Amino acid sequence: MNRYLAPAVLWWSGRTLRERRLLLVMIGLLLATAVSLGVVRPVLAWRAAAADRAAVASADLAEVRVAASAFQPARSAGGAPVEGLEPLLRRTAAAGGVDVVTVMSASGQLGFQLSRVSSAPLFAWLSALESDHGLTICSLGVTENADATLNVEGAVSSGACTG
Repeated sequence: MNRYLAPAVLWWSGRTLRERRLLLVMIGLLLATAVSLGVVRPVLAWRAAAADRAAVASADLAEVRVAASAFQPARSAGGAPVEGLEPLLRRTAAAGGVDVVTVMSASGQLGFQLSRVSSAPLFAWLSALESDHGLTICSLGVTENADATLNVEGAVSSGACTG
């Protein structure tokens, strides 16, 4: 092993202190570049790809939940649901993967609010309310957040909208 290292040690000892320092800085920068290109960039790319797959999976889950709710017994489109509007909203929201807060709207109908919800589960849930349960969305206000999520306020009725 000495015969391989001896020329390198001889070469190193032939350098001045300034040259040694410059060579050490150069080796450090080369190692930092190699770590950045070989470790950091692939990890960041894997993380971004995982976030994309998670978003697609979330949208697919919302679609599956809405499709699964279609296999429940059909209820008539006229009149209020047997369980009441508020329990129906909460149950279908939980099945659709959204977190809803029910309130009374200004027009006296059952209102709802959602914070920081993605658009795919939100609109899948609203579509299921109209098509599967015969409810009418009387009002809907949507505000986009900086992180591409939505804040939503709305009102729902089991018949025609009033006010």
